[in-house]
Amino acid sequence: MAKVTTKAAPRKSKSQRQVEEGHIGRETVDWSVVKPAAYKKNLDDTIRHYGYFYEKKAYCQWVESWMAQYMPEGVEYYSYAESWMSSSTLAGLCRMEMNGCVLSAKNKATQLMWAEEIIERGKFNKASIPAEVTAKSEVKRKTPVELLAEKTADFLGEIEGFIDEFLAGTLDKDWSIYNEMKKAGSAAQTARDAGAVYMVMQEELRELVFDKTEELLEGYNNLGVRKQKAFYTFVSNIVEDCEKYLISKKATRKPRAKKATPASTQVAKVLYLKESKEYKITSVDPVKLVGAQAVYLFNTKTRVLKYLVSNRREGFIVKGSTIQGFDEELSIKKMLRKPEEMLELVGKGTKAKALKGFKALTTKESASDGRINRETIILKVLN
Repeated sequence: MAKVTTKAAPRKSKSQRQVEEGHIGRETVDWSVVKPAAYKKNLDDTIRHYGYFYEKKAYCQWVESWMAQYMPEGVEYYSYAESWMSSSTLAGLCRMEMNGCVLSAKNKATQLMWAEEIIERGKFNKASIPAEVTAKSEVKRKTPVELLAEKTADFLGEIEGFIDEFLAGTLDKDWSIYNEMKKAGSAAQTARDAGAVYMVMQEELRELVFDKTEELLEGYNNLGVRKQKAFYTFVSNIVEDCEKYLISKKATRKPRAKKATPASTQVAKVLYLKESKEYKITSVDPVKLVGAQAVYLFNTKTRVLKYLVSNRREGFIVKGSTIQGFDEELSIKKMLRKPEEMLELVGKGTKAKALKGFKALTTKESASDGRINRETIILKVLN
């Protein structure tokens, strides 16, 4: 359809345009001063200028704006027509007329014929689209990439303004693009794009200052040799500042937070004993280990009871068949001489009472590990 969403091309610098306009043709903005004898040449130059320096997005905007002013009844259907119908020639005629150009009878007839074809096409396309699809398209929002491209284009336009001030000698001597990007909180991509645009200009100015390229000397003949050198230094500083800003953004970029592995995935490979008929105890679901703050593990074969305490605010994590994230100083294990009594205390007693009873056992206490095996009962999980 006519409203395209292609990424805007970086705006060319005025110095670049001056050289290219000498070959392509310049845009006539004030048509009131154009004499009838020069009408065709100015019109042709302006059409070529639009075709070279602008893209389809601009053509569509010009045609739509012209239609809103001269054919308001057709604006409703314009957005439904394909963008290719808004040619550079039609868009140029529309823009020139809005700038005050009185089109010749032939050009006016061509313009109206193409505009009517677009309206008819839009009517046909609108009638072919289901109502629910039309409703959805009307509320379509711009993507983050499109929004960033617009911000970058606007920022490049602001830089052009600062360049104009520099050439006029009115720019603050302490100005820097680095500070401007810091102030605006520009994205890294904006710095990257700006650096690429002005690197081209930097190379052009280098050829002007050091290689004395004849074509460039002609294009920049409005600047003295000293001003040309100063301009080269100024643009080089812009490129360097873009690189510095990009480095600073990378240095301060927060690392992407690692996504937590789901509890069910963490415990998928845990080997444990679901039930002990000898001690008449059953394991807690191992999923509850993930994020827990403490746990009692009992090995039915060795009669060793482990007490693990988490050293993480988020609690335990499990890898394979091992609990990780426990405090090695506070986590202990002991062999039980009379397992039944201690197991009952842990199972039925309060958190404080169970721990007090466990520590009161006279058997040797040693540092614990987080391993679980096929003989291990997950006795109690504490949160």
